[in-house]
Amino acid sequence: MKIAVLFLLFIGFTITGFAQTSTDITETIYRSFYNETVTIKPENPDKAIKRRYCIFIDTTQSSIFSKNLEQSIELDDYYQSIVYRHCRNFKASKKLNQLWSFKDDSLFQSLPQKWFEAQELNNKTYIFCPKSIRGHYSFHLSDSTIVVTKGEGPETHFIKTVKKLQNSIMIDCFQGSKFTIKILDTKTQLAIWKIEDNIYEHSVIYRLSVPVNSFKYYHKIVNHSIEDKIPDDLVFDEIDFEDILSFTGKMKARF
Repeated sequence: MKIAVLFLLFIGFTITGFAQTSTDITETIYRSFYNETVTIKPENPDKAIKRRYCIFIDTTQSSIFSKNLEQSIELDDYYQSIVYRHCRNFKASKKLNQLWSFKDDSLFQSLPQKWFEAQELNNKTYIFCPKSIRGHYSFHLSDSTIVVTKGEGPETHFIKTVKKLQNSIMIDCFQGSKFTIKILDTKTQLAIWKIEDNIYEHSVIYRLSVPVNSFKYYHKIVNHSIEDKIPDDLVFDEIDFEDILSFTGKMKARF
């Protein structure tokens, strides 16, 4: 009898304590992949309850994790200096005073300037917020360059031509690289980026990508683990990019 009373008192204190704590939480409770719940105070994400690598789904439109990811893919001063050096060397090799500019090209200007790769899981589109962006593609457009980075240093591609190709935009660059961008969803600007360049193992890579300013439309898969580990059973869907680019397949923003 005494044990039962103590147990009921413990439950009562636990519920009361949670009620008091919940008033401090300004974001939703996140739903994890493993039918567990993880509560996070936005001002201090390290207070997350660590369970199973702490991989969870962030369903808020503008959370601290989105903001952290946006900051992570910004070109910092060091990367900017590398891009500046690339531009200086390119102008010198071409004996140019200024780079080609596409700031008045309406087709090119229709593209958002900053992009990050997206993922598909169980036929839904997510933004994956990794612990480290190393190995994850982002794209930065200026009026004369496309800067590609995987968190390991920028590759600067100098734009030569921009043209419409059926439902895609094709950008040829002076170094021989080529970018084909197919917008799949007009609202979120979800797109496939096809990059053709001899520096890649098979001369071509594909990335499902979303503009940074469209993060708000997508749920985020957040890796909040301590050691940047991902469980083996988290496997993103394989995408038949060629089928979609052939205009026989469709993909929309799915939440």
